[in-house]
Amino acid sequence: MSEEAVRRAFAEQAAWCERLGSPFTSRLCAVIGVRIDRSSAVGRDVLDWPGEMPNARGDALPLRLAGALHALVRRNAAPGLRDVYPPNPLPPEARLWQAVSAAFSDHAADILAWLPSPPQTNEVARASLLFAGLLVVAAETRLPIALHELGASAGLNLNLDRFGYRYGDAARGDPASPVQLAPRWDGPAPPDATVTIVRRVGNDIAPLDATTASGRERLLAYTWADQADRVARIEAALTIAAAHPPPIEPGDAAAFVERHFGAPPRLGETRVLSHSIALQYVTEAGRARIAACLRAAGERATADAPVAWVQFEQNPEVGGAALSLALWPGGTVRILATADAHVREVRWLA
Repeated sequence: MSEEAVRRAFAEQAAWCERLGSPFTSRLCAVIGVRIDRSSAVGRDVLDWPGEMPNARGDALPLRLAGALHALVRRNAAPGLRDVYPPNPLPPEARLWQAVSAAFSDHAADILAWLPSPPQTNEVARASLLFAGLLVVAAETRLPIALHELGASAGLNLNLDRFGYRYGDAARGDPASPVQLAPRWDGPAPPDATVTIVRRVGNDIAPLDATTASGRERLLAYTWADQADRVARIEAALTIAAAHPPPIEPGDAAAFVERHFGAPPRLGETRVLSHSIALQYVTEAGRARIAACLRAAGERATADAPVAWVQFEQNPEVGGAALSLALWPGGTVRILATADAHVREVRWLA
């Protein structure tokens, strides 16, 4: 991967952070992308990033580095960096870079140890869309659900039936849950159906354990420092995960799908594969295997053992992120909604 590609990845991530309401992380990525050099071990590692994905942004290199720096701040290991981080005012670029470059020198070992692992954002707000998709599945099949999630991270969204939701004027889910999600909603509400999850399991190449202090801290470090509402949502979801630890199988995403959807179905339940902004971390060959396995499972589906694919991913048909549903028998792909990546605003199309 060229140095130019790495710097471009930081610039692109800065633009996305600005759009998604994080001026601090936007400035952090922009400053690093311009000023980082090979005078430090961290700089050399970043600028010579090998990456297995087609580009550094696909490999989430800027978010890996941002998470490493935020982790130092959260454990109060770098006072100079802490002094320029929220809740302090947005610092000038020169002062921010001074603090970041000092952290590169003083905490190189910590940062370099952090970079190999992909980001674990576990964006809880995306559960509002995934649950909306499950409401459609439940309304149309009238069967309980066996839920399988790719890119589950710490598995917080495997507990999405234990959250509460507001879709415009309509309430769904658990009104007493500590997690209450209410994105700005344009359009009718999803159907008022009962979502009963009889089995749930997630997959991640490097899952976090939501029941441990280290797992919780790593997850929170990947949350952008100037977005207190996201931090609060994750902390609330972690309290639910402590009571209901989500089962997660580590390993390859395609192998996980083949294992669970290549097996004979159980009558009387709908097998659902769900994921949100996860496929960018799967290789092209892996994505092809997942799609082929789901199609094959769909061909074997019956009214008593349906298969559903609920995914919130970047969709070229809409020019952004979209919630889509394929439900077998049949398998027609429907675009249910569009939204920004953090699900602040939703346009319901179904």
